[in-house]
Amino acid sequence: MSELLEKTDENQRRLVQANYDSYPESVRKLQDSHLRFPRVVSIETQVKCNAKCSFCPYPESPRQGQEMTEELFLKIIDDLTAIPVSHAFRITLSRINEPLLDRRLRYFHEVIADKLPSATPQFWSNGTMLREGLFEWMAYHSGATLTISLNSMDEEEHKELMGFGLKRVLTNLDYVHKLAEAGEFPLRVFLVAPYKSDQQADRIESTCIERWPLFTPGIRPFFKWVGGSGKGEEHRAASKGLTTTSQKAQHFTCAQWFDLHILASGYVTKCCIDESGFNHNETYNVSHRNALEIFAESARLRQQLPDRTTVEGCEGCQHLG
Repeated sequence: MSELLEKTDENQRRLVQANYDSYPESVRKLQDSHLRFPRVVSIETQVKCNAKCSFCPYPESPRQGQEMTEELFLKIIDDLTAIPVSHAFRITLSRINEPLLDRRLRYFHEVIADKLPSATPQFWSNGTMLREGLFEWMAYHSGATLTISLNSMDEEEHKELMGFGLKRVLTNLDYVHKLAEAGEFPLRVFLVAPYKSDQQADRIESTCIERWPLFTPGIRPFFKWVGGSGKGEEHRAASKGLTTTSQKAQHFTCAQWFDLHILASGYVTKCCIDESGFNHNETYNVSHRNALEIFAESARLRQQLPDRTTVEGCEGCQHLG
């Protein structure tokens, strides 16, 4: 969805995935294809992570330990079978978790492949679980992508941001790249990091190009989580060079209104950075209602594409989802 933002200095590059000039128009184009059915579906199958990221709600989340039952997961997938085969969309089983900690992940994606042929899987990981024997099955999902968080190339900074060191992530990335070189892992692999400064962005870019040339590096602005904790705000405010530019997004429309996000509890959320969703509002609980009927509840937003400042819960948001 996002495009690359180039530095004003033509001799340097910035891989910041946040084009504030073209974003509103790119959202309007979604009206042609995603008014009735979602662009992206995310399903959080469990709330369990081995990281303690300082910009993520997980370390302090009251939802820690929640797990979606297999029965509810299958019910959601059955709901989604009403999406026409001609409608292409993306699906991911992630949120504030490390998806590969869920031992049911492979089975769940087999169900998706069988029942939702027009859905393209998007796999996510913080890199720690990409060990031999745990993830290679992803290669059987044609057209899928794998996005890996590579939040820093500095050991101490990585510990500060994620709560663990960098070594195991680098070792695992080397292994994935070796598989890719051998043609045994055809997925497109993205390495993403939050933007802190031009110097940090350049270091990540140059390291990735040299060490893992088959992977695609990218930098994303920090964002403030909505729904309670406000995590990420401190990091976003400290990011040099993007703060003023990103303020424009407060008056944008939002691509997230074309997506469907479901927590492990069964409650739908407003967007991908809403940590608590419509908690305790049974109107938005897929346990009791059809998931696509709940998606239809937000049709007005997709039809009218209002300014965020006029939408409850979206005021002040600067995220380009």
